[in-house]
Amino acid sequence: MCDHPAVRFVLDGTRPHLIRPRRPKGVLRFEVDGHVVFTRLVRHPGRPNNFMARALRLGR
Repeated sequence: MCDHPAVRFVLDGTRPHLIRPRRPKGVLRFEVDGHVVFTRLVRHPGRPNNFMARALRLGR
């Protein structure tokens, strides 16, 4: 069991929202298919990711 505050957001999802850098002139950096991407805005779809239930199902 995990008591991290973000767990519910990952498992249950959120509403779609925008993600911006914390600093006004900053950028976000992440990897997509092995390529490093820099951007100032990400449109997060908010879909749930119930990876724990999938892992339990596949482990049986």
